[in-house]
Amino acid sequence: MSRNIFFGTITMLLLSTVGWFYYTIAIAGSAISELEIELDEINGKFNELAMVSESYDDFKVRFNEKVEAFDTLKATIPDNVGYATVLEQIRQISEQHKLQITGLTPSLNDIYPALYTELKIPRNHVECYPVQLNFYGDYLTIGAFLDDLMKMETRVNIANIKLETEMEHGGMLTCELNLYTYIFIEGA
Repeated sequence: MSRNIFFGTITMLLLSTVGWFYYTIAIAGSAISELEIELDEINGKFNELAMVSESYDDFKVRFNEKVEAFDTLKATIPDNVGYATVLEQIRQISEQHKLQITGLTPSLNDIYPALYTELKIPRNHVECYPVQLNFYGDYLTIGAFLDDLMKMETRVNIANIKLETEMEHGGMLTCELNLYTYIFIEGA
């Protein structure tokens, strides 16, 4: 009888061990692999979040640089009131170089304010205003004048330069060009 109890105990232990292995490998193993998959997904989301956090810092630095650049731009671009000073600076530079201005035509377009609201244009923005300039002088004087225009503190771009020799002005060069100036518009 003790022999039967001994074999019964060993059989029970073997069946318990086989059951435990079966539960651990088959049933709990699949649950563990599902948990590992979920853990990998969570780690992936943490990695994405870390990348977003790092890119946010980069974005913040770039944004601050843009704000600083825009503030610098505001210092070199006049507002509506300061636009007249740009034209005056151009006239003064021409006087310094003894150029004869025959035409200074700014294209100040009267923009209907309601249009900006309708188009949802930001209240603070920069507008480009062309100025057509006609003058005459000798070759070196015109070159020095253009050089000084490019060195102005206020932003001025030069385009469409046309030089011609005019006999009516004593053999001087007649120059026609378009200047593009900019105005900072600050919304109310």
